[in-house]
Amino acid sequence: MAEEKKNEVVPVTAEYEVVDQVDDQAIIELMTGQTIQDYVYSFKQGGRTVEGLTLAGINEAANRRGGIQVEDVTYEERDHSWIAVAKATDTITGSSRYGAYEQAKMMGSRPDPFAFTKAIHKAQRNAIKQLIPVPVIREVLNFYLHRKTQGGAAAQQPRARQGGGNIATAQKAAFAIASQLDAPLEKKGISKAALWNYIKRRYGVESRNDMSEMQWTELAAELKAAETSPKLLDDLCGRIKQSNAATEQSEVPTPEEPPAEETAAPKTEASKSQDAPF
Repeated sequence: MAEEKKNEVVPVTAEYEVVDQVDDQAIIELMTGQTIQDYVYSFKQGGRTVEGLTLAGINEAANRRGGIQVEDVTYEERDHSWIAVAKATDTITGSSRYGAYEQAKMMGSRPDPFAFTKAIHKAQRNAIKQLIPVPVIREVLNFYLHRKTQGGAAAQQPRARQGGGNIATAQKAAFAIASQLDAPLEKKGISKAALWNYIKRRYGVESRNDMSEMQWTELAAELKAAETSPKLLDDLCGRIKQSNAATEQSEVPTPEEPPAEETAAPKTEASKSQDAPF
């Protein structure tokens, strides 16, 4: 009886904050191009061992099960938080579940650049988890717990560059996600030039070298959110079109490349990438 309780997949109650922090880190790793390390969590509380799947583990379980799709995501911006609601459907059984999440915009005293993305991912997590059969959850849980215990010291190594001033990593993440969005944006009539013009106007920059790590991180989060659902993609396309229209109305048209640069020397691939990084 005691053994059965020990291995139970415990619902998230008092340990919610611990699990949420693990999932926060998984989302940041996803957004910054790091390798997600934690598929399961396991810790002691009140004399018992609490075990379960993180956001990454839930997605892995859903992939193993198959047939689970996120059909809709809606969101609302409030003064101090983002609220997201996701609908997931099991295409095999026809069952649907809703998941919601409210994410604060601040981490302590500073803005959280991932707040919007966290709200979206956690709402999807909460919807998907309800559709995964318990045997599949146990299979994934046991597999990754076994790997974690067998990993020894390697599993305990500190993570590299958590939150840490690595602009190249943030930039790389934005490039990778933008590349994935190439085809969907083209279908919506959004060219790479239009996307770059939107980015320049939004952040007040002329070159990718003008952008800070925080800006790259925010951009990656925005693009990743658009990749998660058709509605969020439509919202992004709407912002891009609105921004480009405002630019055309408010600014005197100028050549894309200054004449002095065109006559001085041909542009190299490196210099071209500064003007349009995507």
